[in-house]
Amino acid sequence: MKGLHGNPRPWNRFRLSFLVLPLGAALLAGGCASKSERDRLQAEQQRLTAENEKLSMSLESLKAESAEANATLADVQKGLEDIRAKELTAIRSSLRVAEEGKSSGRRDQLQAEIATIREAIHQNLVKLARLQKTNQESGVRLASVEKLADELKRSLEEKEATVAELEKRVGDLSNTVKEQAASLEEKDATIHEGETRIAETTKELHTAFIAVASKKDLRKSGVVERRGDILGVGGRWIETGKFDPAMFREVDVTKDLSVDIPAPAKSVRVVTSQPKASYQIVSGGPKASKLEVKDPAAFWKGDRYLVVMTD
Repeated sequence: MKGLHGNPRPWNRFRLSFLVLPLGAALLAGGCASKSERDRLQAEQQRLTAENEKLSMSLESLKAESAEANATLADVQKGLEDIRAKELTAIRSSLRVAEEGKSSGRRDQLQAEIATIREAIHQNLVKLARLQKTNQESGVRLASVEKLADELKRSLEEKEATVAELEKRVGDLSNTVKEQAASLEEKDATIHEGETRIAETTKELHTAFIAVASKKDLRKSGVVERRGDILGVGGRWIETGKFDPAMFREVDVTKDLSVDIPAPAKSVRVVTSQPKASYQIVSGGPKASKLEVKDPAAFWKGDRYLVVMTD
């Protein structure tokens, strides 16, 4: 019985050892498996952490891009409002230019306003183009940005068309003003020519020529001659029609209504054919007299040359 209840038998010890070894191996295997799993889990955790950081960075970048895009769009919207205000001012200016017509200063001001609007439109279109390019290159298209950018671009292009129409209006107006100026210059030239002709005609109508000289000088210059005498007897003195600038002087028939004669009235003879009733010879002393025109229209009606001969 001691063999049964005393010290264990050898085979029992062997059986116990047989049971313990697999258990140890199992525990050892389980320990190895846990370490591998931990390594895998740690690697997975590191990967997820890296991806999370990457996503966080992308999100922050996206937020920054979105904020920048919103700021650009807000800037463009404000610029568009400014352009609308400038456009209204330009339209008012164009109306004033159309009313005033000839004011080159107004036209220059309007052209400057249009140039300012065009430059503002160009700058805002450049901003939108840069924003859309950045949005496309980011890989994450912001639909709201694209839509608003397109709407703003259409608005700016409409403003560009309005500016072009205003420029055309100014150009047409400038051409009209130039045509009117040319027409006015032509009319002024015509009026000037007419005034010159009128002045010349008036001067010609008002101009007469008077020759006052002795019988000897008048005959010598060929201004007068004697006709109808027989052997030096009878006959009369007449004008020949010859014009000698040395003998005649020019007068204005509307102003010069008297002619001074350096001879007494009794020795004065009017050779030309002025009506006797239209003038009179007034004595001015023993050596002087004066021809006074009483009726200028009748006096100068038939002949614009007066020849007064003194004996």
